[in-house]
Amino acid sequence: MTNCMLSLERDTGCLSLLSRRTLLRTSLFGLGSFASARTLDARPSVSRETGSANTACIVFFLDGGPSHHDTFDPKPTAPSEVRGEFGEIDTTVSGLRISDQLPLLAGQAKHYSLLRSLHHGNPSHAPAEHQMLTGWMGSRPGTARAVIENPSLGSIVSNLRGTGKEGLPAYVAVPWSFHHEYGGSPFGAASYLGPRYEPFESGPLPKSATAAYEVPALKFPDGVSTGRLQNRRQLLGRLDRYSIQDVRREPIGRARTFANEAMEMLVEQNVRRAFDLGKESQQLREQYGAHEWGQSALLARRLVEAGVTFVMIQCGLRQDWDTHDTNFGKLKKDLLPPLDRAVSSLLADLLDRGRFDRTLVMVMGEFGRTPIINKKAGRDHWANVFSALVAGGGLRGGQIVGSSDNTGAFPHQRPMHAKDLFATMYGVLGIDHHNVFHDQQGRPVPVLNHGTAIEELL
Repeated sequence: MTNCMLSLERDTGCLSLLSRRTLLRTSLFGLGSFASARTLDARPSVSRETGSANTACIVFFLDGGPSHHDTFDPKPTAPSEVRGEFGEIDTTVSGLRISDQLPLLAGQAKHYSLLRSLHHGNPSHAPAEHQMLTGWMGSRPGTARAVIENPSLGSIVSNLRGTGKEGLPAYVAVPWSFHHEYGGSPFGAASYLGPRYEPFESGPLPKSATAAYEVPALKFPDGVSTGRLQNRRQLLGRLDRYSIQDVRREPIGRARTFANEAMEMLVEQNVRRAFDLGKESQQLREQYGAHEWGQSALLARRLVEAGVTFVMIQCGLRQDWDTHDTNFGKLKKDLLPPLDRAVSSLLADLLDRGRFDRTLVMVMGEFGRTPIINKKAGRDHWANVFSALVAGGGLRGGQIVGSSDNTGAFPHQRPMHAKDLFATMYGVLGIDHHNVFHDQQGRPVPVLNHGTAIEELL
């Protein structure tokens, strides 16, 4: 990274290696010259559909692919090798039944809708993750070779909507943008939109309802105070007066603007306050759950309330939902209880605070899992049909949209491609998904190449 930074004035392409969090750190340690990637100029004009420019979005991404049979689409009358070990329970909506391992969500059913006939057809992790985090199917099958080919959902929202409050990031990834502990698969990143639209990363959340939490990127290194940082910022401003007068160095001036924004974030108290879980009562923290997903959900609520537009919560840092073996034991013990508590508590909290209709909540993974239980008591990859939960954002709740067949193998009624979900999401956020970006070769690329909003939700 050091060599790259030293050569920035000669090679502007190096900035593609820098992220917002990198610039936060760099702003503290030095005032070296920065250059701007060409893609920072790729911001298209915004044409908004009927949707709210004040609506935020929180995504729970269940990394690895959750079983739809054992969560939102149980098959109680199917053979045992399909049905599995779990039963089903009634919810607050007549005719809507879900896994008996989700009792808290059963009580919130009138506030969300279940999509039971989603599909995209690719059962390989990397392309499917790319599909569900960018809206486009990835072309590379292996995690180790995976690259992001299109901007992530959050980066697109950051570009077209921006932040709801000056000084706050538009897009926050909790705890990271994607797969930091597993390697590869950077599908929460900005791709050719450039580093300006990378997510701000929260870092790991506590696994306790009482533990303190501090964002790593907002920590001052030893010996650096707010005053000292402000002095460095003023010095950088003086240097800018010289660099921006030279037209050949105009990209450096633009990148310094980016660096200034990063430094503002470091000293802005509103940012620190938004991330401060200590402002919440211990009772509410316990309600969300003494688990990193519960504390992440609470943090997400604080962030959208403060003005952040898009929050992605990565539930499972090592493809935890990839349950090829002991599917039922893992779901029952480790995965479903904290998810049930986190999502149900978030919905209730948003309702109590009057934020529900202005916050879209989506719970999804990259695909579902096979109808037939394998010899290891697990389920394998399945992308021919899967489910998602959608709530808030002014959308209709208490519905089942679409259905799978008797064994949960294929769509039965109202097939919906994953892109339809994202077309709906963009519309709720007031974004026209036909908007066109330009990639690094200058080619026009739409936000989505296909997809129609799901009418039943509108």
